[in-house]
Amino acid sequence: MVLNIFQPYSPAHEKMEKMILEMSKSENDNGMIMRAKRGIFSDSFQSFTGADLIEWIKRRYSIQDIREATSLASMLCLYGYIYPVDFRSYVVKDDRSTEYRFQTPYYWPYKTDGTADSIKYAIYLQKRSLRNKQKHGLEDYELEAYDKLMKVFCDKKEFIEIQAREQVHEIKKRRRPDKFLTDQQERAFWRVNRPPPGTTRCLEEGPKRYFQPSQMEAKRRKNKEGYRLEINFLRRALEKPRLKFSKVFDCYCMWNDQYKAYDPFMDATSTQPSNPWISDDTTYWEANAHDIVTPTELRVKKWAISFHDLISDEIGRYEFAEFLKKEYSVENILFFNKVEELHKAPVSRIKDLVYEIHRVFLDKGAEREINIDSKTLEEVIIVDISKEKYVFDPAQEHVYLLMKKDSYTRYLRSEQYKKLLEKAHSQPIKRRFFNFGGSGKMNKRQTPSPKLGRRRDSNSSDRDANSDISLDSPVHHPNLPQHSYSTGNLKELDVRQTPTASSGASPGLLRRKSDEPNTLNVIHVSTGNRRKSNLEVPNPYPVNNERRKSDISTCVNISVPSSNCVAPWEGSD
Repeated sequence: MVLNIFQPYSPAHEKMEKMILEMSKSENDNGMIMRAKRGIFSDSFQSFTGADLIEWIKRRYSIQDIREATSLASMLCLYGYIYPVDFRSYVVKDDRSTEYRFQTPYYWPYKTDGTADSIKYAIYLQKRSLRNKQKHGLEDYELEAYDKLMKVFCDKKEFIEIQAREQVHEIKKRRRPDKFLTDQQERAFWRVNRPPPGTTRCLEEGPKRYFQPSQMEAKRRKNKEGYRLEINFLRRALEKPRLKFSKVFDCYCMWNDQYKAYDPFMDATSTQPSNPWISDDTTYWEANAHDIVTPTELRVKKWAISFHDLISDEIGRYEFAEFLKKEYSVENILFFNKVEELHKAPVSRIKDLVYEIHRVFLDKGAEREINIDSKTLEEVIIVDISKEKYVFDPAQEHVYLLMKKDSYTRYLRSEQYKKLLEKAHSQPIKRRFFNFGGSGKMNKRQTPSPKLGRRRDSNSSDRDANSDISLDSPVHHPNLPQHSYSTGNLKELDVRQTPTASSGASPGLLRRKSDEPNTLNVIHVSTGNRRKSNLEVPNPYPVNNERRKSDISTCVNISVPSSNCVAPWEGSD
C-alpha cells in the first residue's frame, strides 16, 4: 500500500485509517459489533448501524458529547472509509435504521491504486452503461459527466471502450456475492470522489506539481557541501536556547493581557470613545489617525510598553524627536528615519539616498554625525553593490539599541511625556458626541428661554414695546425639550398665506439685529391691504398624560413676514 505523493495526504487521514483498523477487529479485541445481514447473502456480508458506530467511538475515545461522536462518525463516512448500504445519506445518525460497511483499503482516499482521475471515471461510467440498465443505469448527473468526458477524451474514446469491455468481461467470471460487494464498493468510491451536485465534497485535489519524483530525489542527494551545511545547522540548533511549552504559554498570556486594552477586537468594552465595529461610529479611527494633533490616552500609554511601540507610531516618533532635540541627540532618530526611507525607496533613488546618508551622518565632520563604534563603521563603509539597500542596517541596529537603552527611559520620565499624557487624558471626552443626558459640561449648557418672542442671538431680557405678541407665556417645564423659534424651523409649521398687493411684498414685521447689544429695531413695512400672517407655535406639554389632558391647548400668535425674511445669523447689511 503505497501513498500517492501527488495527493494531499495528511496526518488526519492516517489517524482515520488507524481508527478503521481498530474497528475492524473482532468483538473480543474491542472491535465493532458486526451484525449479519438477513437475506440471500447473509453468510457473506456483515454490517453495523449508526448507533453501534457512535457507541464504539464514545467508548473508545471517552467522548461524553454525542454531537462530537456523531460528527466524527459522519467524517469517516464522508471521506469514504465507511459507506451506507442504501447510498441515501452520508450523514451518520444515532439510530438503527441505516446499515454501514467498511470500505476496502483499495478504495481508501489518496492511495496509488485508488486514484480518482478523469480517465478512470470515464471507464467506470462506460462500464456501467454496458451492463444491465435496470441495476446499473446511470443517473442524470452521471450521464452529463459522461458526455463531457467523452468530448474531452475524444482521442481516447477507443481506449476507454476497450478497457470497459475487458472489465465487464472479468466481472462476469466472478461469483455473485463477490460481484455484488465489488459493485457496491466501487460505487461508494466514486460517490465520494465524484459526488452529485449540491452535496459536500471533502476530497479536493491538491496543487499539481510540475516535476517528477526522480527530480525530487536528485535534489536530496547528499554531497560534501550538503553534509557540511547540515552539520552547521544542527550545531546552531544545539546552541539555541529552548524554552518549555509552559513558559512560552505564560509569555503569550502575559503579552495578551498587556495589549488587550489597546485592541478593539480583544476588548470591545474598554475602547474609547466607542468600538467602531459595534457602534458604527468612526470617531475611534479619526482619533487614532496618523495626522491627528493630539493623540488619545491609550495611544500615549502604549508608548510606555516598549520602544518598538513608540518608534513604530508616527506621532510617537515625532514626539520622541522633539525630546531628542532638547537632549542634543536628534541625529540618532533622523538617521533611523532616513534608513527606513531607504528600505522603502524605489531602485532609482537608492544610490542617491546611500550617498546622502553617508555624507550627512557618517563622514568625518559631517553635519549630523552619529556616534557608532569603529567596527560598525567599517562594515558600513564597505558597500556591497548587491546589498546597497541594507548596507546601513548594522549602524541602524546600533543606533536603535542606543536610543532604547538610554534616551527612551529618560523620555518616559521627562516632563514632556507627562504633559502629553495629561493633555491626552481628556481627548476622548472632547470627542464623545453621544453623551446625551450625561453629567459634566453638557448639563451646564443653557437651554433656550421658554419666554415667547425671544430669538437666538438675542441676549436682552427686555422686550421691545412694538413686539406683536399676544397671550401670556406658557408654563416653563425645565425637563422638557424647548421649541426652537429660529426661522430655520418655521417652514415645518402651518403658515397661513394671505394674498398681498401687486408689489408682491407680504406685510409683517422685519427684525434685524441692532448695533446695540440689548435693543431690537423693529422696521414696519407699509404696503397696501396690509394683513398679518400668523404662525401657531404649540406649547410644550408635560410627559404625564393626566396633566396633558387637563392642560388647555393654546397657541401663540407670532407676527413674522411670509417672505423676504432675514435670519438672525445673517446679520445686517
